[in-house]
Amino acid sequence: MLDYPKVCREAFALVDDIGKGAFNTEFSERGTLATTVEVAMPVLAVFRELDPRDRSSILACRARLAKIASKEQGVFSRYPALTGFALGKAITVQ
Repeated sequence: MLDYPKVCREAFALVDDIGKGAFNTEFSERGTLATTVEVAMPVLAVFRELDPRDRSSILACRARLAKIASKEQGVFSRYPALTGFALGKAITVQ
């Protein structure tokens, strides 16, 4: 089981790291702006729509995150709870 607050912290850490240019050396051909558009903004959109108490919301968000994570494995690999959530591990909401 994954801790929902930890998943959220990792999602926002991913967005923050992208904004700070943390992935520029790994993805130098793409740059911060493109990484923001292709990864950070879609991740934020997923979490804006996520209702952790609604199973259908969780499934829809998980499917969208899985699609992003499959394209961006290098970025998501730094965030194990977020990746676990995208791949279908159960979450606990406290």
